Amino acid sequence: MTSLAKSLFRAFHFAAAALFAVVVLAACNDAAVRETPQSAAPGEVHVYVAKKIITMEPAMPEAKVVAIRDGHILGVGRTLDDLEPWTRGQPHVIDYGFADKVLMPGLIDPHLHPIMGAVLLPTEFITPEDWNLPGNYVTGVRTPEAYRKRLADAIAASDATSGKPFISWGYHKLWHGSLSRADLDAIEANRPVIVWQRSFHEIIANTAAMAMMGFNSPADLEPFLKMPGVDRHHVSFEDGHFMETGLVAALAKLQPHILSPEHLGEGFSIMQTMLLDAGVTMIADMATGIFADFKTEAAMIENAFEKTGAPVRILMVPLAKTLMAQKGSFEEANAFIREQEKIYEGRRLFMNNRIKLIADGAFFSQFMRMNAPGYTDGHEGKWITEPDELRAMAIEFWNAGYKIHTHVNGDEGLDVVLDILEDLQADKPRPDHRFTLEHLGYSTESQNRRLAELGALVSAQPNYVYVLSHEYARNGMGYDRASQISRLGSLERLGVPLALHSDLTMAPAQPLFLAWLAANRVNMEGNVMAPNERISLDKALRSITIDAAYVLGLEDEIGSIVAGKRADFAVLEEDPMQMGAKGLKDVPVWGVVFEGEVHPRK
Repeated sequence: MTSLAKSLFRAFHFAAAALFAVVVLAACNDAAVRETPQSAAPGEVHVYVAKKIITMEPAMPEAKVVAIRDGHILGVGRTLDDLEPWTRGQPHVIDYGFADKVLMPGLIDPHLHPIMGAVLLPTEFITPEDWNLPGNYVTGVRTPEAYRKRLADAIAASDATSGKPFISWGYHKLWHGSLSRADLDAIEANRPVIVWQRSFHEIIANTAAMAMMGFNSPADLEPFLKMPGVDRHHVSFEDGHFMETGLVAALAKLQPHILSPEHLGEGFSIMQTMLLDAGVTMIADMATGIFADFKTEAAMIENAFEKTGAPVRILMVPLAKTLMAQKGSFEEANAFIREQEKIYEGRRLFMNNRIKLIADGAFFSQFMRMNAPGYTDGHEGKWITEPDELRAMAIEFWNAGYKIHTHVNGDEGLDVVLDILEDLQADKPRPDHRFTLEHLGYSTESQNRRLAELGALVSAQPNYVYVLSHEYARNGMGYDRASQISRLGSLERLGVPLALHSDLTMAPAQPLFLAWLAANRVNMEGNVMAPNERISLDKALRSITIDAAYVLGLEDEIGSIVAGKRADFAVLEEDPMQMGAKGLKDVPVWGVVFEGEVHPRK
């Protein structure tokens, strides 16, 4: 259908809807009719009429009308007559503002770090792939020469008098070549320069930045290298390189800059625009306490989102390793979590008995732990938490009844995590444990069968396929394993509940784009990788709505358009069912309805 034909069709459809509204108004004197979308008033029955409502409810997969009151759904139907029990004899509004739109449940990003996103989004993006940031389209660079030129130009164009370090995010050795402190000094010797690797798990600092952080000699690093859980091999003073557990030293010194109100304010503003533009009404902070203590980060998120009325709900999941180190014992950490759960109960920013563990290293850094034959260049991945420590923490939180989410990327890491889960189930069976594997970068078919048998859930990162599969096929993994990154089709065939997440900025916070990735498995070079691991269109949409809600333990509140749930909707300009798997990334988002409040894109 041509653009003109589509426009004429929409105009006809809207005119017909308006005519129908007049008929309805004549037949029902208690009804007020609206032709532009409006928020529901407190206590009011507000009925939205849409071109189509995709409910994600198998018993009624499609509808045309939905009635809401006080932020919750009263009923869903095919016609206004279906909702008559809710409108009978009382004033109500029939809203035709979405008569040419498609409604879906508000989209869910179940693994995102608000503080990390706010820290990185205002920095200079120099990445292998293109980024469409609000008001700023960034083209990717894929050669060492192009990277160094882009970095040098960006430093030269920045404000050298600001007193702030220059920070760039997105560097990756496979595209941009090796980079060390000496290399950065050659580009900029005077101003502090920080290069954040594409994974977030690594930074490289020039000499000026090392001095700014107070690291003028290896001895200055010793207090951090002696901290519990820090591997001293994760820091190179000579190269200005901080990675994985060693990153804690750099983050502690960078806090005054990256956590300043000005910097975070800019980052939160960008993030909120991204979420609204993508139709997202629910996110999970899957490791509250990365940059600062839990209370400090929670207060930052509260000020940026809850107190400003941003149309998004946020689940906070504490980071176990950090919290236990701060509190000194499991007992103290557990008491603290229970106290915080009460403080945030019933709010848009809340907790729900979940904890985050971390196994092996970053996929974007090739730090994931891989089974034989390992990496093609012979290097070994890294443990962020050694297996024995991981097991000890898992036992404590499992026995206390927590739902455990575990970051795991490589197949060796996955073996360790599945062994732990199997032993936990044997020692203290829990029928609805919701043990969730976060990322699951590379797994084998037998491991997928095993995790299904153990009842594990998966929250996957499909952007690994898009950005990394081509280069990892040539460097590190070989074509066969690289093509099978994010083996999600296998999970669908095994009936494993599956969610898709951005882990912003590991991927854009755009659930429809993530669904497109999982359903098509196309990389940046345009190649389809392991087509048998594509998931169906239905599974792709479930993974960003009702299945994502299930992974977060919120399936009774959000994720589908069903009576009793929250009135959270993504408002779309086109029907993703009609556009199909290949068109998911191109579905335009009009805005959201959040608890009955209408929020169009700005």
